[in-house]
Amino acid sequence: MQALKKVEIILSAPELPKLQRLVEKLGLNYTVFHHATGRGDRGIRADDDLTGVFTNICLLTACKAEQLPTLVEAVRPLLKKTGGLCLVSDVLSVMH
Repeated sequence: MQALKKVEIILSAPELPKLQRLVEKLGLNYTVFHHATGRGDRGIRADDDLTGVFTNICLLTACKAEQLPTLVEAVRPLLKKTGGLCLVSDVLSVMH
């Protein structure tokens, strides 16, 4: 097993292409969950918006500890712009 940092980023859907470029620039793989709903500091985000402008996504990735500061600092401006959440936790990855 390998020790990694799991990073879960919830962000406004229109920011997804920028977020993907940031994560890919670090050479990280990721999974995107579309239509994330819930309540945050900017109110309730539902998935009943016709345009998708007010819809959230959740991007899940894992990185080595030394990659984490670069990723977090790259994501911070997007979070300040539209709100959202970035959670980091310690995980073990099963190598295959």
